[in-house]
Amino acid sequence: MDSVKAFIDSVFAIGPAVVMPIILFILALIFRQKVSRSAKGALTVGIGFIGISAVLGAVFGVVGPVVQKMTEVFGLSLSGLDVGWPVAASIVWGVTFSAAIIPIAFLVNIGMLLLNLTQTFDADVWNYKYWAFAAVIVYIWTKNMILAWAVAIILEIVVLKLADWMAPLSQSYFGIPGTTLPHIETVNWAPINLAAEKLIFSRIPALNRAKADPETLRQKLGVWGEPIMLGFYIGIILGILGRQSVVQIFTTGVYLAGLMFLQGRMIGILMEGLMPIINGVQETFSKIKRFEGKEIFIGIDAGPIGLADPTSILVGYLLLPVVLLLGFLPGNKILPLADLAILPIFVMFAAAASRGNFIKTIFNGLISLAGILYMTNAFALPLTEAAKLANYAIPAGILLVSSLDLGSNILIFILVMPIIAFATGNPAGAIVPLIFGVIYVVAWLYAKDQPVKLANQIRENEEEDAQFEDAVAAA
Repeated sequence: MDSVKAFIDSVFAIGPAVVMPIILFILALIFRQKVSRSAKGALTVGIGFIGISAVLGAVFGVVGPVVQKMTEVFGLSLSGLDVGWPVAASIVWGVTFSAAIIPIAFLVNIGMLLLNLTQTFDADVWNYKYWAFAAVIVYIWTKNMILAWAVAIILEIVVLKLADWMAPLSQSYFGIPGTTLPHIETVNWAPINLAAEKLIFSRIPALNRAKADPETLRQKLGVWGEPIMLGFYIGIILGILGRQSVVQIFTTGVYLAGLMFLQGRMIGILMEGLMPIINGVQETFSKIKRFEGKEIFIGIDAGPIGLADPTSILVGYLLLPVVLLLGFLPGNKILPLADLAILPIFVMFAAAASRGNFIKTIFNGLISLAGILYMTNAFALPLTEAAKLANYAIPAGILLVSSLDLGSNILIFILVMPIIAFATGNPAGAIVPLIFGVIYVVAWLYAKDQPVKLANQIRENEEEDAQFEDAVAAA
């Protein structure tokens, strides 16, 4: 097992800019694609990841200190700390047997594809980490390795089914044809966000009349309503709230404007490389009788996609002060900090549900963020115990460690926390997760028709916009 872990560690150290092209190149060759086209496509994907990493690294380098200063300004001082998803991931992978999730999850995915139980080939091995986390914490409290891996596999299956279900809307709204997003910490909120949109927000006339999406703002405000300007405004607001100097306020504005402008370009490069490979894979599958008429999707990381969506960026950072205020609620022990910079990914499916409506996304996103903060607290003790098992040095003065990104895993909360409750002799602790589970299943069933319906509406709107622009050009 140590040798497997060492291999996995070396793969993660290399990073997606190198590993993803290798995986995609091998995949393309397996499906008998031309070597030249496969090599070019795979390298282009790697270049896209280099661009994504460069943009996010630059932006987070500026936004991070501003966010940290905001926590000081708001006066939050708690016994637990949001250490961020990179640290949470390193804790999980630091537990020796967690590395086994890579081959296990890969084989489960291939088996489901062959049995026609999913349409998603999940190439995003980095996000296997939370299936591993579920296995780790189940094992810590039950000492049952079979149960631990069974829970991880169940989570993988559910996430792949969620990715299949959301594929039409993910592709249409985020502009990523041929792919889907089996990214548990984001896609597991899709049933809640889509059900809330269908049940509540779509029934409020004032919200439906409010055309508050990026395209409408651009049409009404011209240059001042462009996404690049919206990013600048949000950066200025964050800088002011963080009591930065005039220069730093302006710098934050420029960097968030850069995120709005550049991240979409980087996703475009990524998709340019992916499309030939995706088309080749789909062409091969279409020739196999059992897959006749069925589309196969490549699963990719939702993080860069959400951080390229103007509505998600705008709403995510607008709600940052609100998340800090929620930190004052009674019972909260975790100081929101490191993962505040990635708040946009937690509202990305609320944005998709509203087709980019800023106002609806704020209300729907608040549902997600309130739940995430609650579950960040719930996962604090399990992650702290995992940290001890992985020999992670917890910062001095901190009793608990957690992560908002970890707290976004409502599926793990529903499936794992009841097991911990019964294993620790506290069956009452299973009540809230089980209630969440019932709500989740009902929401998914209620919103079952929404991804296809919303995707069709997006296509219809795009066709109308194209006709309008043609008419204006002709005039």
